[in-house]
Amino acid sequence: MNWYKEFEVEKVPNPPVNPAPVWKEINLISGQPIYGILPHGFMEQQFCTEYFNSRENYNILTDGRFAEKPDYLDPAYMHFTRGVGRTVVFRLPYLAAVSSAKIYMLRQDDVAVRLPRRVDVLVSADGEAWQCVCRLRGIACTENAEKHMEEAVFDGVYKAYYVAFRFESVGHVWLDQIEVFGTEYFPAGTKDPVAEDAAAGAEINLVNKYPDYSDFLGVHNVLLSYNCCVPEKVGANHAGLTDEEQYLPYVAYIKDGKIADTLFDAYLFLPYSNYTYSKLYKCAEGWRYYIDNVFAKGYNLDALDKTAARVGEALGMPDYKVTVFFSVLHTNVGYGEHPESFGDLDGDGVEEDMKTFEDRRKAIKWCIDEQIARYKAASPCHCELKAFYWFEEAINYSDKYETDLLSFARDYLHSLGLKLFWIPYFQACGFQDWKENGFDIACMQPNYAFNKAVPTERLYENAAVTKQLGMCVEMEIGGFDAYHVEKFRNYMDCGAETGYMDSVKMYYQGGMPGEFYRAYKCEDPGLHALYDELYLYCKEKYVSRKDR
Repeated sequence: MNWYKEFEVEKVPNPPVNPAPVWKEINLISGQPIYGILPHGFMEQQFCTEYFNSRENYNILTDGRFAEKPDYLDPAYMHFTRGVGRTVVFRLPYLAAVSSAKIYMLRQDDVAVRLPRRVDVLVSADGEAWQCVCRLRGIACTENAEKHMEEAVFDGVYKAYYVAFRFESVGHVWLDQIEVFGTEYFPAGTKDPVAEDAAAGAEINLVNKYPDYSDFLGVHNVLLSYNCCVPEKVGANHAGLTDEEQYLPYVAYIKDGKIADTLFDAYLFLPYSNYTYSKLYKCAEGWRYYIDNVFAKGYNLDALDKTAARVGEALGMPDYKVTVFFSVLHTNVGYGEHPESFGDLDGDGVEEDMKTFEDRRKAIKWCIDEQIARYKAASPCHCELKAFYWFEEAINYSDKYETDLLSFARDYLHSLGLKLFWIPYFQACGFQDWKENGFDIACMQPNYAFNKAVPTERLYENAAVTKQLGMCVEMEIGGFDAYHVEKFRNYMDCGAETGYMDSVKMYYQGGMPGEFYRAYKCEDPGLHALYDELYLYCKEKYVSRKDR
């Protein structure tokens, strides 16, 4: 949705020069209105309001009226919410020599107002050649509610008629004031901007295509195969333990009771939430319990391998294999109810301290190594391990070890010839940094299936943003009834129309055996039809209902 005023940076080959220049350094944009604002991604309709995204007062960032306190309700702040990021452009009264800037902003954790993780400052003398003169990274402050000032010192003195600030707005970013310092005369050594960056407002390095299958191991369709429930939840139905009969309609497309074709070609093993919110997830004993579950005899990986063998034989493909992925469990265990100590994970007689980087790194390595060792010991003939999943839906930049642990996991897996991937929730913190953070692929959740208040437009917004960033799209179904089936068909329609159907696809359908299994078993023709439509979608043959 186009929320801000339309603008285009005017090309000015000969910008005006002050005939009576101010020789001392001043704030060159004091009292100047914003020239234009450009979002970097689609803005959701629900956030196109003056509260979430200010647009009525284009002088608020330069009027010199600072917020009195670190409170999101203070009217001095200009608000930016979602839309991936913004570029805010100012035009100076005259061509000037600029050397630095200051950005005043708010951090207030209890209402999810965050500091942008990075800010770029760009300058242009003519509106055509733009150069980034300062890149601020790792912006942080110490308090949970604080007015923060970040100074951007340019890498020289530059001629500028336009100055632009490019920053992230994954959640809420509240800015107070912006100042640009320089003079209206040009000291010796003043530089002309070099056309090294995209035009102001444009995000650089956009991919503008969904991943090819070759970008991710040749995989087409990944089923999220949840495993491992806490003991009290397992019960008579063996929750968290998927058997061969339950895997069959996923590995094979069943038509008229017979194996007619293959279906899902990849399976991700990841734990149920009742496990991840339990004490077990927060101790060494529980980590071993989880891995035991992945490799339980007759279930999960073992059952999947036997099912793939059966399907391959039925289709005359005795060497048929499916791809499998395991999870890297999250080491930040210091939340919620948890044991006083994590315990001894690797058997060296010393308990791991998950408050330290060294032991968290050790735990990641153990988690990877143990699953690989168990996989090799199981020697599945019809499953191939090719990657690990980072089991976390947002990047926690406030965790001082997070990015370093990610780098370790990526480098270690790559050294073993394996990939690392991620499935963030819709515009989760860090989603646009997926490649910078070392993931080989990232698949964003639209989160349309679970909330009646989210309009169908969310699917198209998500499709556009993921394509820009080179991500794929997670397919989601939130239940098995006419309402949820219709919503899932909207996912398929959108995928066929926008092109993400022809890219890597990952599917959330609840705990195993899941909603697609229920569609397969359902005797109601209207609901069972979902299973047949799913097959067409997985094979990239589905046609949107708009085009039939």
